[in-house]
Parts: sequence; structure tokens; C-alpha cells
Amino acid sequence: MKCPHCLAELKYRERRDKKCPQCRKQFALEPRENALKMSDLRLRGLAERLSHQGTYRYTPTQLAHFAIRRELEPALKNGWVWKEPSTLVAAILFGAVFLIGMSCILFVVAETRSLSAAMTAILFGLVFGLAAAGIYYWTARSSNPYRRLLPVLETFATTYVSPWTSVHGPLPGQTTDQEIAALRRVPLHPSRVRAVLASPVAAVLDCLRINGLSERLGLALLPTDGPYLEADERTLALLRQNPRLPLLLIHDASVAGCLLPALLPGKWGLAPNHRVIDLGLRPRHVKQRRLPWKREQTPQELIDLLERRAQTPGGPGLDKDELEWLRQGFVTSALFIPPAQLVDVVTKAVERLAPAPVAAPPRTSAQSVDPEAQAQATARAVGFMTWPQR
Repeated sequence: MKCPHCLAELKYRERRDKKCPQCRKQFALEPRENALKMSDLRLRGLAERLSHQGTYRYTPTQLAHFAIRRELEPALKNGWVWKEPSTLVAAILFGAVFLIGMSCILFVVAETRSLSAAMTAILFGLVFGLAAAGIYYWTARSSNPYRRLLPVLETFATTYVSPWTSVHGPLPGQTTDQEIAALRRVPLHPSRVRAVLASPVAAVLDCLRINGLSERLGLALLPTDGPYLEADERTLALLRQNPRLPLLLIHDASVAGCLLPALLPGKWGLAPNHRVIDLGLRPRHVKQRRLPWKREQTPQELIDLLERRAQTPGGPGLDKDELEWLRQGFVTSALFIPPAQLVDVVTKAVERLAPAPVAAPPRTSAQSVDPEAQAQATARAVGFMTWPQR
């Protein structure tokens, strides 16, 4: 490991007190003592890569998902499979190969009773043993390594980020919980809303806030589940008043996520023809990007509902492989999408669906508008429920 201060190469016996024997400065992370084998330099490198050298900001949860994705990158490139292999099938194959090999050995030895035949049988046995070992190795290599790293997500901030910041200060692009909480309390005025983006993943909304998309694009951000703040209620009222106001969705690649475009309008009391744009994730995105995935218990009624929706015109547009993947209960979090890609996708969607209005030329006195008529026009456009209470 290299010292993060003087870059001296340190052996394990030289750094057991987490101090460099060369410069006598402390470091934060010992690679042998954490599940990701993370060092100070590696964590800083991950933060720089995720933030594009500090250009984009991220939430702690996004950094944790990025670290796991980087840890799994070799497996995702070389051993990634669309569907999780069945352990039962692997056990049957292993047992069949082993039994066939042993049967051949016993048969040859029993029939010939000669040394050369026995040696030949042993050779065949070794071949069958190697084949069985190969099946076992393939199964272990193709099995999902993401599951063993799930506990890292829950403790990433305390195990990795906090020790690092206590020694070195903030990571590149790092955002504190206090900053995120403060931005959540700053609503976008209804008159500035060009589009609404909803997500069940709170960190996705926080990522868009801390990167300035709400203010820059006129994008109102809503959680799909309550409780809703007063500003959220005003945004919901605005959606109900204006069916043409674009509603963008970002969700996990899951059964519940793929059902969100169909269920959310009814849940929020929107018009049946409301303009809803699903930005993903979808199973095909998981496959294209070779993202990590896990398996969760999915209620059968949700699976049945998704399959019925998939057969109706204007449904979720899932192919057979995607439906089968979802039917097995596989899930991939939207937090595996880096902030740069998230910001780019949302920015392009808003600019395409809700172009910024072109500034009108200054009005002359002859073109002046009666203030009362203008107020009534604004009321019709916004809706009286969004007005502030006096």
C-alpha cells in the first residue's frame, strides 16, 4: 500500500498503527481490515472518478454503490450472466458427473482385475473429477457476488467515508447530510415548473438537487411515496391541473419500478392521459450496462399485474427475456447510474419535452396588460390550490 501523504510503499508490518514510518502522518483505511480492501488513495480515486474531478456531486449512497460496482467490475465483465444459475441444476450436474466417473472406475476394476486397467480407470476418474471441478468452478464464478457485498451498503459511510474525512477532509464531490437536508427545504416556485420528476429512490432526487437541476431546468422533484411537504402538495396540484406537464420517472429495474408509470397517475389522481415519461431503469438497461443485480421476494400479485399490463396496448414495452428476469425477482438499483449520466439523461429529457420559453420583447405602453387580467390568467395556468395561504 502507498502512503496517501508521501506515496511511500508500505508493507503491512510497517503500517499496523495506521501511521507512515516515513512521514509519520496518519492514514484512514487499512486495506486488510475492510471488505472492499479499500485504501485512502483508492477511495479518493473512486470519488474523483464518480464526480469527474469534482464537477458533479453525489450522495453517500451513490458513492457506496459506485465502490461496489468497481469491486465487481472483473466479475461483471468476465462472468456476468443475464440470469442467476440454478444451484439445484448445478448440484445435479456435479452429482451426475461424479457418479458416472466412479461407476466407470468400479466397473473397469471389477471386470478386468488388472493393474493396467485399474490405472486406466483411475485416469478416467481424474478426467471426470476435473470435469466435475470445472462445473463447480463455473457455478461459483457465475453466481452473484453482489450478495456478499450488500452489508457494505449499510455501513459504507461509517466504515469508509467518516474515517477518510476525519483525516483528509471532504472527498472530491462529497455532499454532507446537512447540505442535502437544507436543499430539500428549498422548494421550486410553481410558476417556474417546466417538468416534474418523481422517483421512489430518495438519493436520486437528492443527486439532482445538489447538482442544481431543479433550479437550472425548472424541475420539480417529488418522492413517489409520502409524507409530502406543503411544497410537494402544491406540485401535485399543479400536475392535476395540467395534464400536459411532463412527469418524468426514474426507478429501480424491478417489478414495482416497471409498474410505476401505470400505477402512479391513479395514485396521485392525475388524468388518465397525463404525459408520463419513463426514463428507467429497465431490465434491458441492466443487461446493456452489465450492472449488478440481486434477487428479492416479489409479491405474486405484482408479478401477475405486470404480466397483464405487458399484454395491453401502451403497456411497459418489456420483451420476454425482461419479463422472465423480473418474474424471477431480480432487482437493480438506479443508484448504480453515476451522477454524470443521471444529470445528462434528465437534462436532455426536460429540454426535449419542455423547452424553455423564448423571452418576449419588451411591451410598449400600448401593449400593457391589465394586472387583474394577468393575475386571473396565472391562476388559470397554475391553479388556486397552489397559491400561498395568507
